[in-house]
Amino acid sequence: MKRMTLISVVIMLGLFLGPTAQAGPVVNPGAYCTDESLAPDWCNEDPCSCKEDLFFTKFWKEKFLGGGPGKPGNVLMAIGQGFVFQNAVLKEVVDPQIRPWCTDLGGVVRYRTIYEGGMLTLNSSGPWLEKGNLTAKNVTANNYSCHDAYGNLLGFILTMVPEFEETEYSFSIVALFDVGSDNYEVKIDSDRVVFQRGYGFDAIIDIYEGE
Repeated sequence: MKRMTLISVVIMLGLFLGPTAQAGPVVNPGAYCTDESLAPDWCNEDPCSCKEDLFFTKFWKEKFLGGGPGKPGNVLMAIGQGFVFQNAVLKEVVDPQIRPWCTDLGGVVRYRTIYEGGMLTLNSSGPWLEKGNLTAKNVTANNYSCHDAYGNLLGFILTMVPEFEETEYSFSIVALFDVGSDNYEVKIDSDRVVFQRGYGFDAIIDIYEGE
């Protein structure tokens, strides 16, 4: 009798706790920006505005595994508050196009590069989630790089518009970076691989239901 009672208690606990253990992430949809002034040009909402809870970025990094800037095989990553983007491989270089923001920087768009196979993970240390994680795999990123007449990087705009796995949510991301006096470097790592890295880039992450 005691054994049957114990089994019944275990079954009831399983029924009670099961849905909680399998519950998905708690999402706060909306547009989130590192700077509210970025919102009117980029987010999907109309009228466009960002959530009050802004977030910060740490750095982006590109390893020149392809041999140099704009070369297929390079690998891109980025990290910030509540997000990690990694393993995006440069697959294609497309003919550049004129972009006014680049002209304003005094340069020209030297590369339009397409990265594939990236993975984005959002977690609850950012304002978009109360709990859990959101993951998007096989993410394609489209990047416009602005350079001066000597080939030096002046800045870039990178965009992504994928869907999160196993949820009804999609998202769009725009990352913007301007090279300053102390926020950009080109170095060689311990494996003798050259990489470029920038700090404190701006970004907009817009999370919404549906495609």
